[in-house]
Amino acid sequence: MKPGRLAVLLLSLAPASLAAQDASADKDIVVTARGQTLDPQVVTRQAREVTRETDLRHEPLPRFDDPACPGAIGLSTEYAEELVGRIREVAANLHVPLAPNGKCHANVIVAFVDDGRADMAAIQKKTHLLSDVLDVRERKELLDEPGPTRVLSVVETRMQNGAIVPRRKNLTDVPKATMEGGQSLISTATERHIVQVVVLIDRAQAAGKTVHQLADYAVMRVFARTRDAKGGGAPVSILGLFDGGASPPDGMTAFDRAYLAALYEGPSHVNGLSKMLRVSKKLEKMKVTDDE
Repeated sequence: MKPGRLAVLLLSLAPASLAAQDASADKDIVVTARGQTLDPQVVTRQAREVTRETDLRHEPLPRFDDPACPGAIGLSTEYAEELVGRIREVAANLHVPLAPNGKCHANVIVAFVDDGRADMAAIQKKTHLLSDVLDVRERKELLDEPGPTRVLSVVETRMQNGAIVPRRKNLTDVPKATMEGGQSLISTATERHIVQVVVLIDRAQAAGKTVHQLADYAVMRVFARTRDAKGGGAPVSILGLFDGGASPPDGMTAFDRAYLAALYEGPSHVNGLSKMLRVSKKLEKMKVTDDE
């Protein structure tokens, strides 16, 4: 993995190493959440609650369809390799294309820092990237709101033929793109591709978490546009890793695997609601397999 432009910037912001992580846990642990309800309506509601996107009926969910090149900053070499290896393992299982390890510029960066909010502000000051790729609400969330993690996802909207739809710069000049065919009740004219992700995790909050937990948490924030799982109605998910009121799982749960399987099943131009409705079906299939 070679550092891209953002990686070089983050290297100047993040300390060189993270305080020792607890890497003694079995790397192959996967929590299956057998006690989780399989009521389709409940599962769909939980899936929507951890999904950042809101216009699910009319737009596709963003996903990672370009070659991924994950990298880590702020970890020792041993732990960085373990974390990146886990991210690559899950990406391969999802059939996300992977750039050759060690011979690519990082477009997925997981960085462990002292103050993610300050570092995100520094990124904005030096590059203005947040203004270019995010709306006002998301910029405010990354720059102003407290919390142990910050995830910046750069998403491109493309036509089904691959043509990039320019971002809307104002209220009068509406971006235009043309293609033939292709829209139905579940299919959209466009696709949304995650092309670059930066995950900032405050090192104080990472202390006591295993590298496997941190890697699986990063997976759920990198390969889907998700938010943390919080509260009593939240799904049993590694997205609850930093929820202070709950005991976090040891890794990705059945819900997490079902969520990603539904997202990455089929074409990219299916509307988001159809993907959400598939999560319960994937979860039920996993339960049947586990019970056999």
